[in-house]
Amino acid sequence: MTVMFRHATLADAEPIASLLTELGYASAAADVVDRVQRSPYSGTSWLLLAQSENDVVGLVSAELVPYFPNGSTVCRVTALVVAARYRHQHLGEKLLARAAEFARERGCSGIELTSAHYRLDAHRFYERLGFSRTSLRFFRPL
Repeated sequence: MTVMFRHATLADAEPIASLLTELGYASAAADVVDRVQRSPYSGTSWLLLAQSENDVVGLVSAELVPYFPNGSTVCRVTALVVAARYRHQHLGEKLLARAAEFARERGCSGIELTSAHYRLDAHRFYERLGFSRTSLRFFRPL
């Protein structure tokens, strides 16, 4: 399978919505349009798609986050998803490698991501790629 990586356009709203829904974040194309317009062009946000032939088969999004305690910048992966039928073909690994390039080019000290506690396969995948568990995430809706 030949895969190319490219930045998202507004025409990608439907497949992005489908991938986000598969990740567990129910989305409609109309919801995604605004995110695609704003995110990749903010200077601190990044969105990359994996495409095979005419199908968008994966995505990774990231944000640059200043880390006040030590004065560094961290690259936070906010979404990583590969369509189910394209998994186990190293696309997730390739998408994260592209995110690492993005982070290095911007002088980040590292990459962080979160994963739901029940995504055990994802945890093993991240650990295989050199990520380690460093903290617990706490969240309170406003």
